[in-house]
Amino acid sequence: MLFCQGLTGVCLKGIDLSLACASWQLGHRWSCEWLTALGLHDCSLDVFRGTGPRRHGCRLRWLCRLLAGLPNLTTLDVGDNYLAGNLGVILDSVPRPLERLRLACCDFTDADVDSLVSSRHATSLRELDTENCTSGLHGNAEVMSRRLLRELSRCLCLRSLQFANNSLTDANELCAAFASNCWPTLESLDVCLNPMSATEVARLVEVGLASCRRICRLCLPVELVDGQNTAALAAVSRSVAESGRHDVVIKADDQYIVILANNAELEIPFFH
Repeated sequence: MLFCQGLTGVCLKGIDLSLACASWQLGHRWSCEWLTALGLHDCSLDVFRGTGPRRHGCRLRWLCRLLAGLPNLTTLDVGDNYLAGNLGVILDSVPRPLERLRLACCDFTDADVDSLVSSRHATSLRELDTENCTSGLHGNAEVMSRRLLRELSRCLCLRSLQFANNSLTDANELCAAFASNCWPTLESLDVCLNPMSATEVARLVEVGLASCRRICRLCLPVELVDGQNTAALAAVSRSVAESGRHDVVIKADDQYIVILANNAELEIPFFH
């Protein structure tokens, strides 16, 4: 079709696709070779909640058939859809290894964590968003958050990791990942809205800047005391000074602290 010439991505954010399996029939030979990026953010793909087994299967098969017909897809956003327990079969249906994947607010189970890190996509991902994926709906949120971070050490090509709002209370797993150099190309890390103390945030900054020289953006949580983040900001400032990274600046407000390299040119992720 002429209107598709030059188009490589489609974002369907907010469109209700809950009944798409009935209204949009996809044949077994369905294929769309020109599409490389697909956004299904908040599309009511809660294919496994509030439906009987038969309806559940129909919606899951439709979603998998849709993805299987996209041979050149490298960017996928399925955030804010309830996919718990079924992430593996969904990822397996994507033919080509993904480079960008957004899974924010998808409420992981242990099986989902295993499926993500054992999928064909784990070693090709450059940008990954797992914000608020360990809500506590399927187990202890803090325990799952730690486990998810440990398993993500297998994603060796990550350049950007979003890990905000995941009940992370300390920097142990992140410091271990930095020290072992499992993310040698990491440039951006967002751990905002995690309940970490000022001491732990400062430790993360110290180890991260010293061990990962490509880091040019760190978005950090703050520990508010009487509405102020003075302690956190002071601790982070000391860590930055001790790291010897004179190319970074610190910006802060009452919700987060950002450490940003001067003149940094970060690629803007598809899902932002």
